[in-house]
Amino acid sequence: MSVPRKVKAVVADLKKYRDDVTLYRLKPELPVKFRPGQFLHLALDNYDPSYNWPESRVFSMADAPNKEFIDILVSPKGNFTNRMISEISIGRQVWLKLPYGTFNFRGSAGKDVVLIAGGTGISPFISFLEDLAESTDEYRSISLFYGVRNSDLIIFEENFKRYVQEINSFQYKVYCEKINNKLSFSIEQGILPIKELVDQTISFTNPVYYLSGPKSMIECFEKELKDKAIPEERIFYDKWE
Repeated sequence: MSVPRKVKAVVADLKKYRDDVTLYRLKPELPVKFRPGQFLHLALDNYDPSYNWPESRVFSMADAPNKEFIDILVSPKGNFTNRMISEISIGRQVWLKLPYGTFNFRGSAGKDVVLIAGGTGISPFISFLEDLAESTDEYRSISLFYGVRNSDLIIFEENFKRYVQEINSFQYKVYCEKINNKLSFSIEQGILPIKELVDQTISFTNPVYYLSGPKSMIECFEKELKDKAIPEERIFYDKWE
């Protein structure tokens, strides 16, 4: 496990989507290491090593480790993230503290992996899949089920298409509550169908479940999985408010 480091970073690029959901590309001044699924603390105010770490929020990394840049996907939910949206522009300096977290995919090689993501909860799975596309690790299968509120927020569709080509036995399905534009790919209208997805995947060979997204979504999936007698050691989650 890498020891967390505090590093300055520059916002190298950003892309805004509906409802001010924003993908930030950060360039740390020093190389940093992390594992897919881990997260960082981001601070907007300057860090003085002789004083306390400033106010910050945590975000999962949304790219493969060992890159020049770190991507994070942010949905404004409170004062700090709204401040990010209003204050951050390309070239802005921020402070990062990383890596943190035990939500990772080690130990699942050779198994059927089920990824359930809601909204910006897709971030750790992008990190995992980007890393897997470049590695020699093998899984029996990887199934991604991704739910979003609005079709304008389907941010990583081109990534998913590429993973189908680059990762053996990868498949995905996107669920969207409101489709308001013409799409070039297949999509299911509605919310993530919890019971249906669990019933569909429990027949896999010892499936391992990774859940990432809003607390309410994860709790519903977790209850359904436990009701179907899936052992706790095969359920992992990245829960946030």
